[in-house]
Amino acid sequence: MTTERQKPSAYPDGFVPNKALGQNFLSNANVIGAILDAAQAIDKRVLEIGPGTGALTEGLVKQASFLAAVEKDGRLCELLRERFGERLTLLHADALDADIPALMGTEPWHVVGNLPYYATTPIVLRLLSLLPESMTLMVQKEAAERFFAEPKGRVYGPVAVITICFYDAEIVVKVPRESFQPAPEVDSVVVRLVRNKQAAINGERFLSFLKQAFSMRRKTLYNNLQRDERLAPALEAGGFPADSRAEALPPEMLLQVFTTLNPE
Repeated sequence: MTTERQKPSAYPDGFVPNKALGQNFLSNANVIGAILDAAQAIDKRVLEIGPGTGALTEGLVKQASFLAAVEKDGRLCELLRERFGERLTLLHADALDADIPALMGTEPWHVVGNLPYYATTPIVLRLLSLLPESMTLMVQKEAAERFFAEPKGRVYGPVAVITICFYDAEIVVKVPRESFQPAPEVDSVVVRLVRNKQAAINGERFLSFLKQAFSMRRKTLYNNLQRDERLAPALEAGGFPADSRAEALPPEMLLQVFTTLNPE
């Protein structure tokens, strides 16, 4: 009598995934390979967000010229230090608070990550504001819509604006929930973003502007931006009425407004 072979566990015996931290560990070798292929990390400076038990780290550490990782769970940090030692620069921190610019330095850098579902959009916004050269991110299927949203769409906002202004974005692979242990309740996709132009702006200030612009979607941009008198001429110069809402404006127009209101 034969018994069915059990799938190897994605985490050590005795380890209990933390639901509050959204811990669903990638265990599908084909998906891991697809992410590594898409990331094109060979001889590059790479930041991994949420390395978990190291499913992606194992491949990245062999490819990257420098690999850093930010992990919030101290238990996983211990595991990663034991597994990778000095080959991995590990920061025990929340990706929303970590000093990523200091960690990655001034040279071009890239991001790879399996993002926790509970904080996907805040982490994506933080990364976009830092304008890395590329990002290869696993996100839940619904969250991926934000990268490709169009004006007046339900989820059109800062994620789409920064992405469309500075990146070429595509979905690399669809990932069924069974690819994780434990399995989440939703399917995921891997999104690849590659910078397509130099950003002669402060990305963090641009994000702050966008958050304010979209803060109350039913109000006009003029009201959300505290009735800045420079706004009406900027909008009219771009062919839009002075009482436009942020959700109705294309990304390039919002960038133009930002640069008008924030001259270097």
